[in-house]
Amino acid sequence: MKRWVLVLTERGSDREGKRRRIAALLVVLGGLIGSWGVGSVLASDPIGYGVPIWPFADTADRAEHALLTQVVPAVRSGSPLNHAGVQVLRQTSAYGSAFWTLKMQVDGETRCREVAVGLNITSRRVDC
Repeated sequence: MKRWVLVLTERGSDREGKRRRIAALLVVLGGLIGSWGVGSVLASDPIGYGVPIWPFADTADRAEHALLTQVVPAVRSGSPLNHAGVQVLRQTSAYGSAFWTLKMQVDGETRCREVAVGLNITSRRVDC
């Protein structure tokens, strides 16, 4: 008495597994490259982008952010700035916002930043 066994195999399943692994590898690689790109942009001016935290900001950046939080109320009210280590280079007002260019001594470095105070507070690093 002979018994026949029918074996069902899926054709090309090994090829499909390779494709899935390659696709997963490309997704992970793309995520790493994208994260590196975003991180390098944020690290260029962490205070201006609003992320004065560890992987992007160093100690001088965090000190500059702390100094700016003390200076912003004076800029917002338009009162004279009486803070050691901060010098006002230029003041202008336009479109309902106050623009101040500040020269700051932070952790032994000289940094200049243009601060715009209106409804929101924005700033950008500028050359001294």
